[in-house]
Amino acid sequence: MQNRYSHILFDLDGTLVDTHDADVISLYEVVKEYFPDTLETVESLGRVFGLPAYEALKSVGFSEDKIPEAYAKWCKAIETRSSSVKLFDGVLAVLDILKSRGVKLGIITSRKRSDYGKYGILGDYIPLELSPYFIKAVCSDDVEHPKPYPDSLLKYMQDTGSKPHEILFIGDTKTDLECADKAGVDFALALWGYTQKEHLNCAHYFASPWSVLTAAVKSDDSKMLWFKWAREIQAIGQIGLAYSKDRFDIERFTRLREIALEIMHTYTDAPLETIKDAFCFDKGYITPKIDTRGAAFDEHGRILLVKETSGLWSMPGGWCEEDGTIFSNVVKELREEACVKAVPYKLVALLDRRRYNSPPLPYGIIKAFVLCRHEALAFVKNNETSERKYFGKDELPLDKLRVDTTSYEQLMMCFAAYENKDWQPIVD
Repeated sequence: MQNRYSHILFDLDGTLVDTHDADVISLYEVVKEYFPDTLETVESLGRVFGLPAYEALKSVGFSEDKIPEAYAKWCKAIETRSSSVKLFDGVLAVLDILKSRGVKLGIITSRKRSDYGKYGILGDYIPLELSPYFIKAVCSDDVEHPKPYPDSLLKYMQDTGSKPHEILFIGDTKTDLECADKAGVDFALALWGYTQKEHLNCAHYFASPWSVLTAAVKSDDSKMLWFKWAREIQAIGQIGLAYSKDRFDIERFTRLREIALEIMHTYTDAPLETIKDAFCFDKGYITPKIDTRGAAFDEHGRILLVKETSGLWSMPGGWCEEDGTIFSNVVKELREEACVKAVPYKLVALLDRRRYNSPPLPYGIIKAFVLCRHEALAFVKNNETSERKYFGKDELPLDKLRVDTTSYEQLMMCFAAYENKDWQPIVD
C-alpha cells in the first residue's frame, strides 16, 4: 500500500501530550485569583484550551497590562501539576510506524519557541521523547498570526516544499480545524483529546492514536473502482433478495448478483465458482464476517506466530464460528493452529480489515484481536500450520508475513497492548 499523505502534522497539547487538566485547572486558579466573583468554571475554560496563551488570557478578561503577570502565574501553577502531564498512550509506537513508512512528521503548536526548556515537557515545543520523530515544529511566535489563522501551516509548507494535498493535520480543537481549512489541508480530529460537545466537520475522526494508521495508507482506488462497484452491486442484490416477495423483483436482484460476479470474474483469474463461494457466502442482509486473532506472549515479551502451509507467518486465528464467541473462537484457533491452551483476558481491537490489510476481498471483515495467557503444549504439525515460534519486535519475519491476516502495524498494536496494563480497546 502507498502512503495517502506524505506529511502528517500534529498539534501538541491535547493531541500528542495530555496537558488538558494541568492547563485548564491552573488557568482557573489564576482567573479566580484575579476575578474572585468570576462565573467561569474549569469546564467553561476548556473552550480556550489550544489557544496561544496571550489569546487565551485575553479571551477570559485579562487586560493587556496584566497578561504578562497572569501568564507567569499560570505557568507556575502548571509546573505544580507536571506529574499529571504525559504522552497519550500509543503515541510513540504510532509515530515509530509512520516514520518507518517514510511519512514526514511535523508539529504545529500554540506553544512559544521562546519558552523552550523553561518548563520541561510543558514548555518544550518538541518534548524530548518526541524529538527523534519530527523534522520540524512551527510555534506560535514563528508566525505573525498563529492558529486559528493558517500562517503556521503555510510556513510549514513554505519551509518544506510540501503541498496542501500531501498533508494531514491532526488536532483536538476547533482552532486547529480552522487553521487547516484556511490552509486547504485535510484535518483529522483527535477524539481522545477533544473535550467539547460541538460537532466539527472533519475529513477524519480518530478514536485513538492507533486510528491514525488507517488514514496513513491507501490502495490505488482508481484501479480498483470495478472492485468497489462489484461489491456494492452484490450487496444491493443480496439485501434486495432478503426482503423481496414479488417474483419480478427477485429476478432483478438475482441478476444484480450475477452481474457482480461477472465483473469480479472478468477482472480476476479466479474461477467463477470460487468467486461465487466467496461473494455469496451468506443469505439475508449482508454484514461483515468476524475474524479472530489471538495475541499470546511468552515470558520474554515475544509474540506467538504460526507458520502456515503457504510458508507465511500469521497470528493464530480464523473465522468466528456461528455458535461461538470472539473469546471462545480465539481459544479454539490457538489450540488447533498453535497447540496451546489459551485464556483470553483482554480485547485489543475491533478493526475494519479494509483499512489495514491487503488485498481487498469481496466481503467485509471485522478483525478482533485478543490478548491471551497461555500454556504451550507439544506442537503437532497439522493441515493448517507447520511451525510455531515466538518473535520479539526486532525479530518479526516481515518479508514472510501473511499481510492479508496479520500486518506489521497490527503486530505492533498487540505489542503495545501487551505492554500497557491500562490499554483501552480500539474500535473502528
